[in-house]
Amino acid sequence: MYREKRRIAFFGGTFDPIHTGHLEMARAAREELGLHRVYFVPASRNPFKEDGPQVSDEDRVEMINLAIAGFPWFGIWEGELDREGPSYTLESIRYIERVYPNSHLFWIIGYDQLDGLSGWYGIEQLIFKIGFILVARPGYRMEWPAIPGLTVYPVRNRLMDISATEIRRRLKAGQPLNGDLPEPVEAYIRKKGLYQ
Repeated sequence: MYREKRRIAFFGGTFDPIHTGHLEMARAAREELGLHRVYFVPASRNPFKEDGPQVSDEDRVEMINLAIAGFPWFGIWEGELDREGPSYTLESIRYIERVYPNSHLFWIIGYDQLDGLSGWYGIEQLIFKIGFILVARPGYRMEWPAIPGLTVYPVRNRLMDISATEIRRRLKAGQPLNGDLPEPVEAYIRKKGLYQ
């Protein structure tokens, strides 16, 4: 009996904090590509960023859980938080392949990451293990990197001009957030006094 391969996507990021733009990108990818599940993957330390997350791993995980509550097709995978050093996608995918055998695996990235994709650790191996789902980001254009064998699935998502950096700045300045955070996430941040 034939069984359809599950289509599972992973969305890596610092999520410091997770915001409505992240949720919109994941929603669009799931709907447009018929994904069975999208897992948010909080990074321990992004190898392309000098500073680490502003709040603890536990707070970031809790904010993701609050943001995705009520969406059964979203989940969280904490595997990168358990490793020492920078978060490399290739290492995560090697583990994920064992957990989800016989599945189509995808990694969600934004236009802003395309330019640096050729510098990703082990990209020559990674492109044969996963497809890259490409979501639009305001202020960036799609520019294909010269990586032989790269498979990219562009998604038409609603553009939302939101950044975690700007959210942190507004929180620190006591300025309104204009709905850029899911309500439970904003309530959690204010209750714990994060980013102050």
